[in-house]
Amino acid sequence: MHQQRAFTQVDIEERIVRLTEELETYTEQFADIAEARAEAEAEYKYAYSRGIVEQNGKVPVATKEAIAHLRSPKAYKEWKILEARERATQQKLMAIRTQLDSLRTIAANVRSLVR
Repeated sequence: MHQQRAFTQVDIEERIVRLTEELETYTEQFADIAEARAEAEAEYKYAYSRGIVEQNGKVPVATKEAIAHLRSPKAYKEWKILEARERATQQKLMAIRTQLDSLRTIAANVRSLVR
C-alpha cells in the first residue's frame, strides 16, 4: 500500500511560489498571444473587406462573401489558430488560480493544526 506523507507549511509555500511564478509567465504569454491574435484578426478582416469591395458588377452578397473568404485563407487560419491559443492560455491561467486558491485553503488548515 502506498503511504502519503502530510503536507508541511514549507511544502505548501514552495508550491504557492512555483504556481505564482507560473502564473506570471502565463500572464505575459497571454498578453503576447492576445496582441498577436488581435493583429491577425485585423489583418483577416481587412483582407476580407478588401475582397468584397474589389468585386465589380451585380454579384449576390453571399457570393461576394464566399469569394472574400477564398481570397484570404492564410490570414483566417492564422487568426483562428491564435484565437485557440489565446483561449487555451486563458484556461491555463484559470487552472493555476484555482490551484492557488486550493493551496491557500490547505495552508490555512495546516496552520490551524500546528497551533
